[in-house]
Amino acid sequence: MQRCELAKQLENAGDYEEARSVLTAFWTTVGERPVVTGLEPATKAELLLRVGSLSGWIGSARQIAHAQDVAKDLIAESARIFAALGLNEKAVEAQTDLAICYWRAGAMDEAAIWFQEALSRATSVENRVRILINKAIVEIFSNRLDAALKELDQAAPLLERIDDHATHGRYHMQRAIAFKRLGGQENLDRALIENAAATFHLEQAKHTRYLARVENNIAFILMEFERHNEALEHLNKARQIFVQLKDSNGVAQVNETRASLFLAQQRYAEAEEAAAVAVEILEKGDEHALLAQAATTRAIALAQLGHYQPAFETFTKAAAIAEIAGDRVSSGRTRLLMMEHLKNHLPPSDMFELYLEADERVAPTADAATMEQLRNASRLAITAAQRALLTTKELVMQGSLREEVRRYEAELIKYALEKSEGQVTNAARLLGITHQGLCEILNSRHKNLRHKPPRLRQRSTFISPKGSNVNSH
Repeated sequence: MQRCELAKQLENAGDYEEARSVLTAFWTTVGERPVVTGLEPATKAELLLRVGSLSGWIGSARQIAHAQDVAKDLIAESARIFAALGLNEKAVEAQTDLAICYWRAGAMDEAAIWFQEALSRATSVENRVRILINKAIVEIFSNRLDAALKELDQAAPLLERIDDHATHGRYHMQRAIAFKRLGGQENLDRALIENAAATFHLEQAKHTRYLARVENNIAFILMEFERHNEALEHLNKARQIFVQLKDSNGVAQVNETRASLFLAQQRYAEAEEAAAVAVEILEKGDEHALLAQAATTRAIALAQLGHYQPAFETFTKAAAIAEIAGDRVSSGRTRLLMMEHLKNHLPPSDMFELYLEADERVAPTADAATMEQLRNASRLAITAAQRALLTTKELVMQGSLREEVRRYEAELIKYALEKSEGQVTNAARLLGITHQGLCEILNSRHKNLRHKPPRLRQRSTFISPKGSNVNSH
């Protein structure tokens, strides 16, 4: 179908709306199923693939809720038809697009599985290069940077056989991101060189959308070099392009980078405002990994402003979003940042719990910088425990140990009752005492707990700047 081929070319150049307009005889709106009545199976599969792929791209750019789910359904259907017809390379193309949808939604494990499945079946140079370039970004976001560069190294010799500037531009973009994530003077310099190469190819391809993404990436690197004014110029340029394209996703990513820049300049109020705008935009769509990142940046700004309770809530939200998306590494990093920025406002039990949760998530793929973060976090947890021990010693000296013990006893019983949904027998079993023993304690020392309905337990108690306890909600 000629319309599908033209739409594919326009999509490859980043002109998603123009590509959509080419298909208006069959499909007009993201979320709607294209009209496939009377089409031959191969043509039907091709139309489903194009509409599915465009639904994913437009849904991302416009932050349309559930667009990635719609895209996945259409693409999966096309893949099944292609496979049934014995059109292996077209099925591989569909599987690659399916993996990209999972990546956008932050489902890294599922994305990796589909990329690997497509790669194992691909025989054409075009498909193998496309898979390797896109598969690398999953490795990057999963902090497997060496693996990402290996994927791109495999693509390099195949890339020489492809005369397409957009593909070459994407290749250099991915290498730039990997080197930027590796960090250090040498790698950041290499990232700038890769971005320069990406800019050349994308200008030749007239891929304005990706050129804006390169501008955003360059700004981040310049920020690392503390060339803040130059970085802001690149961000302003990127934001202008995304606004013209009505690309909400791009605007949100630029705002998140602006927030990071303002943090580096200690302009905390501006950082919080920029990050809040990014969060507001990304909450409308499906890209949970980007939302978690923007929320984390906002939480840091809130903590720097002294708004510790909102910072705690935003950190918690960011970690949960990353977890739901399947990005456990990002969830672990957010926990480390929470410890760093709220170290004087969290009880020791939370500090240890956060450290253990972070270690479980990031240690398997941790690089040198992340391992240093883990070591710092362990020191913070130990310091919090030492501070709590000193407080207990002071209480003993003040003769108030009995009251403190009773308070901790109440907390333990309250937790046990909540876990057992108010059933005293089950709560007693959790506490390792008899039913009669717990009843006597409740009737004599904690009558208020016996009559209160069970309530879902939050992570813990948040400590306000003045040291008073405020329940986190």
